[in-house]
Amino acid sequence: MTLEHLRAGTVTLVLVGGLPGTGKTALAGKLAAQLGCTVLSSDRVRKRLAGVPAEQPCPAPWQAGIYTPAWTARTYQELLRRAGRLLARGESVIADATWESPERRAAAAAVAGAARADLVALRCTTSSDIAQPRLAARSGDISDAGPAVARQRAAEHAPWPAAVTIDTSGRGPSGRGTQWRGTRWRTAWAA
Repeated sequence: MTLEHLRAGTVTLVLVGGLPGTGKTALAGKLAAQLGCTVLSSDRVRKRLAGVPAEQPCPAPWQAGIYTPAWTARTYQELLRRAGRLLARGESVIADATWESPERRAAAAAVAGAARADLVALRCTTSSDIAQPRLAARSGDISDAGPAVARQRAAEHAPWPAAVTIDTSGRGPSGRGTQWRGTRWRTAWAA
């Protein structure tokens, strides 16, 4: 009983990452609904920084527009700043982004460490046969990543061996019916 109460009070930063079209945002939303914690989306943060509504399309070629390396660095910095603020208040956070580089993942680990929060890393995967049609069918989504951007990102995505891999293809048990037992997360939707 005592251990269950201690787990209930654990503050956690969950990184939900992976390439475009692998189901990161869907998984983050499902986890948030199940666990009652805040989702911070890199797509939403990026557009807020750019001063455009989240639903407004802002497509751009690879590393152009609001998707230049400088904009991406600024987006992750702001995402982690917001996560750190929530974690410091005792609120668990799901951070939905590609988490493509070890440096960005290390920065997230530092934010979790500074808040004395647990860090959970989840990497969504699926085959390109599934991801590409998902990307092509996007409509009204806040993400602007299409098939061409996904191919470019795949070429630069660093391995993430510390993450738990979640297969979002729906073809097998991995990633389906995942249970997070023994942990209760506080509801905190304001961010």
